[in-house]
Amino acid sequence: MLKLAPSRPEPYWLDLLSGVRIKVRPATVAAIIGARAAAAEAMKAQGADVSLGSAAFTRSLARWGIVAWEGIGDADGKPVDVSPDNIDALLEVWQAFDAIDRLYVTPALIGVQEKNA
Repeated sequence: MLKLAPSRPEPYWLDLLSGVRIKVRPATVAAIIGARAAAAEAMKAQGADVSLGSAAFTRSLARWGIVAWEGIGDADGKPVDVSPDNIDALLEVWQAFDAIDRLYVTPALIGVQEKNA
């Protein structure tokens, strides 16, 4: 059955790592299209490298979706605000990238597929 109402219209929290969580907006069609464009651009710039396209997709969706976080700080342990640069720095930590991809990006794509089936 095609469900027209989003299942999670409000931002929600995801536990990424021990002591680290992010608050994300539900992914929209527009956000996913933007992430696809970012992936295509990265692949075009890097000679069709699919892994770089995949990373660009996750980065784009994370930048769009993350609205708050807890347990993330600078090198001195001082909490930092959510910003594109800080999201990029978070995504450079493999465990965080993997968790965001697994807990936020993949379910968003599956949800889009289910809604359009």
